[in-house]
Amino acid sequence: MEELNPPPPVLDGARVLWWAWSGQTPFGEHFGDSEENRWVYGFAVCRYDSGEIYRFSCNRNWEVVNDMDHDSEDEAKASIPANYDASRVHWRRFDAKSDDESGPST
Repeated sequence: MEELNPPPPVLDGARVLWWAWSGQTPFGEHFGDSEENRWVYGFAVCRYDSGEIYRFSCNRNWEVVNDMDHDSEDEAKASIPANYDASRVHWRRFDAKSDDESGPST
């Protein structure tokens, strides 16, 4: 069974809309960062109150180590950088009302 570690509802001041977790093996390496922030275990697509959409790359503690702005949620989910294993990214819609995630969403 896949190990899940849902993010907090807000990252870097933006509301989490979608998230993906790698489990024990990170999606890949964020080159040039410190040891704790070097490995990316989570991705989150988030929206700021201004409407801006960002995809965050996060360490195992859901601390943002990199970000990229996008025009839409779909674009943010589809554009995983090549240094990460995009084939393992399974997006889940964030549900702030429930701690029990019902399964993958697309």
